[in-house]
Amino acid sequence: MLINFTISNFLSFNKTQTFSMQANKTRKHSKRIYTKSKLKITKCNAIYGANGTGKSNLIQAFQFIQNIVTDEFPLGFSQKYFRQNKEAIYQPSEFEVEYLYENQIYKYSFSLHLNSGTILKETLSILTSNFTEKLLYSRNTQEKKFNIGSYFKSKECIGRLETYGTDSLDNDEILFLNIINSNKSSLYKQYPELAVLRNAYKWFDKMNISFPDGVLTGYPYLSDSNLDEITKLLSALGTGIQKSSIVEVPIDAVKAKIPEKLLSDIKTNLEKSNVKAKKTDNYIKPVIIARAYKEFYTFEIDFENNITVTTIEFGHENDTFFSLKEESDGTVRLLDLIEILLSNSENQVFFIDEIDRCLHPALTNKLIELFLSKAEQKNTQLIITCHESRLLASELLRNDEITFIVKDTTGQSIINPLEKYQLRADKKIYAALFDGTLDGVPQFDNNILNTL
Repeated sequence: MLINFTISNFLSFNKTQTFSMQANKTRKHSKRIYTKSKLKITKCNAIYGANGTGKSNLIQAFQFIQNIVTDEFPLGFSQKYFRQNKEAIYQPSEFEVEYLYENQIYKYSFSLHLNSGTILKETLSILTSNFTEKLLYSRNTQEKKFNIGSYFKSKECIGRLETYGTDSLDNDEILFLNIINSNKSSLYKQYPELAVLRNAYKWFDKMNISFPDGVLTGYPYLSDSNLDEITKLLSALGTGIQKSSIVEVPIDAVKAKIPEKLLSDIKTNLEKSNVKAKKTDNYIKPVIIARAYKEFYTFEIDFENNITVTTIEFGHENDTFFSLKEESDGTVRLLDLIEILLSNSENQVFFIDEIDRCLHPALTNKLIELFLSKAEQKNTQLIITCHESRLLASELLRNDEITFIVKDTTGQSIINPLEKYQLRADKKIYAALFDGTLDGVPQFDNNILNTL
């Protein structure tokens, strides 16, 4: 679970800004607050702000750190420093994340020069319940230094870690947390003490990020086994859907919808996955889902390397079935987001930009309401950006579950938790949004508008 995220010199964020999921002392909806000793974490946060203030940039920042931790420096980010400051190109961009995974609190930070793709520093620590910091490792590629903290006790374990750390100093394009988790399964078996590094990595791998035209993880929940549950949920949410069915699609029909190279890559990856699957004791057919707007196909390969392609159709009144392409934008958007309600996994964080896009306001509220009710039983977080002000009017959210992002006169984004505005106890948030107390609505220049 995310606790705090600090960022500087990235996109519209110039000076250091912190986004926090830490709960305050209010008793409202206390059942859905995660509590461990002195640590209290909220499971939802709705981020508001006028267009262009930087809400989506914050979600992009989370996507950036996920990509660079689990893969490599993302393409297209070399100029994503704060460009309104001419000196920012020479200054480091800095990221720090505090998070909880498998009952352990981690603090992970790194800095880099975006323009050159050069990683400068990296530090990983664990925090006690009192937030006392214990270093796991620190790395400085400029000074060619790699230090191991006091957490590790085994001399053999320390020696092996020191070898990998020292070797990593020659590669300033990849984070050490990535290096120590790439094809190192035998290392963790030999040195169980290093499992703390594997768990630190897994949290980033489980981050689930979606932008308006994207899906969460590509419908991993969409299968025959839970199709009835999906149908009942879609029906209960007023979509008009009464039935659904997984249907096979001729491969020739798929060829007309999917680029030839992508189809070839899917076939190659399925066959490679099948080779590995056959070596396991419990064989499971490999599956790949190809997704585009209002189009998706499930590719499945069996033990004999036969590939089957399926899709889903929805039944409405009079048993008339329609493809996903024929459904409304709202229904498709809902299907993209439904995983936040169906996922039973712990330690997962969903980041959704513009959750209210294509959805009726009442449906947006109901979706969040359902998530929050489930949040009382599982440690999953939902972090969203939206413009749906009626969510504030419903008073469904706690004050510490609401954040505003604004831009100052220099063009930099500022993160303001609702509590920063110090509203009176009798002041309604919805009213404060429109009387100028809060910064969540656009500011108009009526002098110019009246001349048009």
